[in-house]
Amino acid sequence: MRLAISIGISPRQSLNSWASLARELERAGVGRLWLIDSQLAMKDVYAGLLLAAQKTERMELGTGVTNPLTRHPTVTACSIAAVAEVSGGRALLGIGAGDSAVYGIGQRPARVAQVEASLSFFRGVLASGAGDWAGHRYTLPHLSARVPVWLAASQQRMCALAGRLADGVILMGPAEVSYVTRQVGWVLEGLHQSGRQRSDIEISLITTVSSKPDRQAALADVRSWASAQARLIADFAELPAGLEGFRNEIQQAKKSYDFSRHLSRHAGHQSAVSDGLTAALAVAGNPAECAFRLRELGATGIDGFIFPLLGGGRLERLKSLSEDVLARL
Repeated sequence: MRLAISIGISPRQSLNSWASLARELERAGVGRLWLIDSQLAMKDVYAGLLLAAQKTERMELGTGVTNPLTRHPTVTACSIAAVAEVSGGRALLGIGAGDSAVYGIGQRPARVAQVEASLSFFRGVLASGAGDWAGHRYTLPHLSARVPVWLAASQQRMCALAGRLADGVILMGPAEVSYVTRQVGWVLEGLHQSGRQRSDIEISLITTVSSKPDRQAALADVRSWASAQARLIADFAELPAGLEGFRNEIQQAKKSYDFSRHLSRHAGHQSAVSDGLTAALAVAGNPAECAFRLRELGATGIDGFIFPLLGGGRLERLKSLSEDVLARL
């Protein structure tokens, strides 16, 4: 199983040090890196991917994830094509409806129909160099390598859309077996409706892990991630059954969220999330407990995981994840 991570470039980190970190992450065994696109909370995603492409040789490099709103789709296509060229064909385009990047500028996420139109455009233009958007045909003559297109999805319509059109899907939401199983089912429904085969899509679940002997310390470590997930699921039409008891807390997490501190381990808004909700949304505990949770989640039909690498000693975090938890799987 390829080791995949999600990471952002902190405003406090220099781009030069980021490039060096990307090289070290590849040396540490990372095979796929998804770089967060959140312009008010983190440094530029395409600059980061290009620097990483220059410093690495094998690691796949993707936007994790961008959206069809903050840039015209032709601009996005041109940017990821540059990453494909510099990396020698290792680029991936991850897109979604838009989260911190759009909420932070007072906009709303794209509707499913908008996402579908952008997904169709990207699948065309990043495979053949030509695609249709808003009634116009656009070409990308400098495309040097095909770029697989992934969709971030959490609810039924987006999961089914991924099954119909995407090369891969990043499942978002709680680390709850019953809900992930439903998400996989929705993806497969879309896949079968379109006449595609299971081998036509890769299904990855994004979930953060903190493995520590002290359970309270582990929960505190992933609380910022849990607060972001709570805000995300606050708009779900239907909460997973196991989270119904946290409904009020989830709504409070949404109200208090500061997008300029997105995923920051020092953000004040994380205090809105209790230990119980944190434990439901993330994987936290001692190594054996974390490995058990991941085995359960891995049996839902997914192909692999994407592990967010939070700030504060990232290489040490990766080493602990690999040696203490993943080695037990």
